[in-house]
Amino acid sequence: MRRIACVLALIALAVLVLMIVRLDGATAILFSFVGYPALGLALLVYGYVRWREGAFRITRPSASDRAPD
Repeated sequence: MRRIACVLALIALAVLVLMIVRLDGATAILFSFVGYPALGLALLVYGYVRWREGAFRITRPSASDRAPD
């Protein structure tokens, strides 16, 4: 799934570079309907993968895990 996120991000970047090179309405529309949604999906997929890996868990050490002073 991380590779899917990377591919979607690369698609968004390719459309962005195309829009920077050719500043006309067609590339702006292409970025609006292809690039921006691809970037949004990439962020959602990556966030989901990180959530599944446990990156957003808040864990506190229990009293038995602490070292005695």
